Amino acid sequence: MRTVITLAAGLTTLAMASHAFAAGPPEQNIRQAYRMILSQADTNKDGKLSAAECRAVWKDKDTAEKNCDFWDIDKDGFITEAEYVKQGSSFGRKK
Repeated sequence: MRTVITLAAGLTTLAMASHAFAAGPPEQNIRQAYRMILSQADTNKDGKLSAAECRAVWKDKDTAEKNCDFWDIDKDGFITEAEYVKQGSSFGRKK
């Protein structure tokens, strides 16, 4: 599971670093990364990541809290594909 999640995170990071994505990574790539993470981390198969499912990805509790809070835009305890896409689209954007 960690390998798939690490790969998805790496792909997202690579997309963020690329000059070709100056306006942010393509939405299709973000959705694909979310679905890869979901396929491994969504233990109850409800189509979204609960706070507990998200935190289970990281060994370090502080890192888990920080990352899970970042992706959960509406702070309802779940990370949906829409939230993941919105946050992922913000990477690489010029401020």
